[in-house]
Amino acid sequence: MAHVKKNAFHYAWVVLGAACILNIVSRADSASFGVFIDPLVTTFGWKRGDISFAYSLAFIVGLPAVMLMGWLGDRYGARMLMLGASILIGTGTVLLGTITELWHFYLFYGFFVGSLGHAAFSVLLPVIMTRWFYRHMGIAVGVYWASQGLGPVIFAPLFRWMLENRGWQNTFMVIGITVGFILAFFSLFIYNRPSDKGLTAYGAEDAPPEKPLAAGAVAPVPVRLREILRQRVVWQLMSIHHIGCMGHAIILAHVVSMATFKGIPGVEAAGVLATIAGTSVISRFVFSVLAERLGGRTVLTISLLGQALPVIILFFATEAWAFYLFAVIFGLCYGGEMVGFPIINRQLFGAKAPLGSIYSFEMVGASTGMAIGGWLGGGLFDMSGNYTWSLLASLLIGCIGLPLALTLPRHKKIAP
Repeated sequence: MAHVKKNAFHYAWVVLGAACILNIVSRADSASFGVFIDPLVTTFGWKRGDISFAYSLAFIVGLPAVMLMGWLGDRYGARMLMLGASILIGTGTVLLGTITELWHFYLFYGFFVGSLGHAAFSVLLPVIMTRWFYRHMGIAVGVYWASQGLGPVIFAPLFRWMLENRGWQNTFMVIGITVGFILAFFSLFIYNRPSDKGLTAYGAEDAPPEKPLAAGAVAPVPVRLREILRQRVVWQLMSIHHIGCMGHAIILAHVVSMATFKGIPGVEAAGVLATIAGTSVISRFVFSVLAERLGGRTVLTISLLGQALPVIILFFATEAWAFYLFAVIFGLCYGGEMVGFPIINRQLFGAKAPLGSIYSFEMVGASTGMAIGGWLGGGLFDMSGNYTWSLLASLLIGCIGLPLALTLPRHKKIAP
């Protein structure tokens, strides 16, 4: 297996480019969920808590898929799994245009789009990035995560405009076909690891040479998942991801409705969600780089605190500028909560560990957090008639995660 010359173009950049496009497009529906609530209330008269349960259902149903994808990706590779997911997301999006009953919405969004379809991309791609890059891993992973923030920037206003001007059925027909084709095409460029193309990771020539085994020595056996799961830090990271996602899911699923509830026009309210996503591009990139250099303790503490405290602004927001001010501040930190986990796993467990399976466990924490938070925001509104209790829940949940982040192990330099 030959090393690529230092200045030659490396296929790792192709993988990164394709992964970024897949990351943006695969989240078209889920990242835009907040703009669906008001049209569904108007069209069908459904309760906000009932609608937001579809958001929660997607993460609940996706739990087995998340666990399975990590194992299948480690064992068989990512490409075929992502091609199948492309079909599910495209088909599910088209079928969303045909709904007439609430259970239709649960089925097509909760099963096709939000869970089974999205699981392949959300679990497999971040781990693949850590395998393709040795040099500039933090930058590459940061670019990947930053691209995720562009999904709502593009699709939230687009969905809202199309729903208001083209109708429910035409909107999902056009977007579903387009999204399905793009996902399938760019999945073809993804390889699970550099060795699948006869390459080594980008910058692997910078890695210190492995020391030869002494005479009679036995080669080290890769660490098994069962051994890693005995370590407290795995469950600590899983809990942090759960708490962080629960706190920001309340905001992401309901901030558009929070704005329209205060009299902000629909498209302008959708712009609040797009602004959160747009500013999160900065934190997704910066916090990935910082995770490589500073470790999980520092990065996760800053991001949890930074996504909780700005919620205070929403208690007093009544005009569009206040919602947009919140969106900028919140977005600058919320994106950093999720991006460091693949890098932190490399730091703590090493490159030979089953990183896909480890990350899938952390994604279980994230998925359950998103499920509870997404439903909680709507459920508390239905109980109280306003979003005050939802905001309070988001604020308190974010603060609960701080002790867990502060007690993580100290930063370790990534080994090749």
